[in-house]
Amino acid sequence: MSFLQQSLEALDPSVLAILDISNTARCCIYCRAHHEKTHATYYKPATGRAQRDPQCDEDLLFQCASLFKVFIAACLILIIDKLSSDPSTTVGYRKLEGAWDRPFTDVFNDLVGVEDQMLPLPGDPSVKQLLLHYNGVYDINHILLAPDGTPLHCLHDVIDRISRYANDTRQQPAEGENQIIYSNANYILLALLVDKASGSLNEFLKEYIFKPFGMERTFLCLEDLLHSRSNESHRQPHVVSSDRRRRIFRPATILGLSDIVEITWLGPYTSAADLGRFFEGLLSAKDGKTVGRFDKAVFESLGSGRSLINKQAGYTPCGLYTSLNSTGPGSHSLNRMISPDSGVNTHILGKTSSGEEISAFYLAGSATGWASTVYFLPSKRTFVIVLTNSSGPLDASDLISRLYLQEIFDLRPPKAISWDGSSYLPSWSPVTSAERYVALATQIFDENAIKVKELEQLDAQPDTPTSSCPDLPGKYFCSRNGQCLDITDWKGEDNEKPEGVLRIVIQSGLPGTKWCQKLRFVKKGEKFRICSPGTFSVLAIDCFGAWKNLEFEVERDGGGVKSLSRRGEHLNDIFIRVKP
Repeated sequence: MSFLQQSLEALDPSVLAILDISNTARCCIYCRAHHEKTHATYYKPATGRAQRDPQCDEDLLFQCASLFKVFIAACLILIIDKLSSDPSTTVGYRKLEGAWDRPFTDVFNDLVGVEDQMLPLPGDPSVKQLLLHYNGVYDINHILLAPDGTPLHCLHDVIDRISRYANDTRQQPAEGENQIIYSNANYILLALLVDKASGSLNEFLKEYIFKPFGMERTFLCLEDLLHSRSNESHRQPHVVSSDRRRRIFRPATILGLSDIVEITWLGPYTSAADLGRFFEGLLSAKDGKTVGRFDKAVFESLGSGRSLINKQAGYTPCGLYTSLNSTGPGSHSLNRMISPDSGVNTHILGKTSSGEEISAFYLAGSATGWASTVYFLPSKRTFVIVLTNSSGPLDASDLISRLYLQEIFDLRPPKAISWDGSSYLPSWSPVTSAERYVALATQIFDENAIKVKELEQLDAQPDTPTSSCPDLPGKYFCSRNGQCLDITDWKGEDNEKPEGVLRIVIQSGLPGTKWCQKLRFVKKGEKFRICSPGTFSVLAIDCFGAWKNLEFEVERDGGGVKSLSRRGEHLNDIFIRVKP
């Protein structure tokens, strides 16, 4: 057994404890450090304790969500820096020559026909600015998906509406650091650019990244995924409640692979080993060993052009470049999303025992049922990849990845550490760093469970009989975001009940091209709230973010209900009743 394997297997008791505390169903870790690699998978049965798989399960697949952004960035670098100046390539690639500093919409519109032209974005950001989350589009997750996690918008919805929506609902900051705003919308736009230039984002990735890097377990196409050797149990997402109950999220449903917008937002299904092959290939390119079209120049471009958030962190094409001796690590995790103001979640890794301050490229990917973390340290020839198939009060991937970094580099937190976990630690003996992470996991779960419980309680409102508001059922359309609310009088799946209750379906457009499952629509005071269809909450993790406000105000006139509206920060969506 290698030194790295011995060192990291010694962390297994803490890893298993974190998986028990979070009730994570599956976890996969792939790590390289000290010129060695180690790969391990873990599972926690419905009842019983978490265990390490005796043999690493290579068939496990995870939806990588925002980890996919680095691949989109790599595609753009290849096209703009390499293929656009190659006379043997297609005209689509050549149209992107020198595109970095041109306004994004100018570049995009040069690639598409008249019917697909996009209006200018607020602030007219360049391609490079979108890549670095600078001067870009604000977060639009609330129109990309429904509160149950169902993707809603397709390619033409984004092209038709994103510019107008960004102008109507967001005011561009004047200048300085406030112009740096992390947003999935920026990378959806960039993925559309790659797709239009290449003819197919999926085929481009296969040819220029997946095949050269040997990534045979990464799937952007539903048909490819269904024909892979993994069965359904190898790729199931799970949600965990505030009282640690775990349930499969949307059984027998595969979300996120219908079109390029879904793929960019939710990411492909992939394995930890495949991600490891990608970062191994980047290290080879750094050394001057070309992998496909990836050479040292491409590697350097992936880590360049930072938009600085502060002195210790900034966005790059390869994720957030951040000092480990700062609050950057973990800042994009589900842990921080649920409780953004928590001092617990800002536990700082620190410096080495010799006082060296180390920085890393940090990537985090969260979607309902999935949570993943990657740290890439090319100067140390190290990466840590942790993928999990569960979301809930504790993001296990966040803590396990930081635990690994702490051990690999023997990091020492600052003495004036903000986290006080004394009530969670044994008082009878000295405590190791690994044991502190178990205590930290317990404290984060307890704190975030309060927030999750609040959402669950609001979600458990009783049904509202349609007879109490008979003028409410109907269709309501918002021209700004392109969504339609279809409110119905539901009397059971077979129309068998004598009295109906309110149900709502959110769909994209009129007529709808995509729609969510049937959700409950309940009266709460003078407003109406979207709730899960059953007794177990199926609301997406975005209900802690973009869908934080699930309540609609009702406006009536002499003829009954005129409109429904949902308001919040940078949000004022008004749904007008559609005449039959």
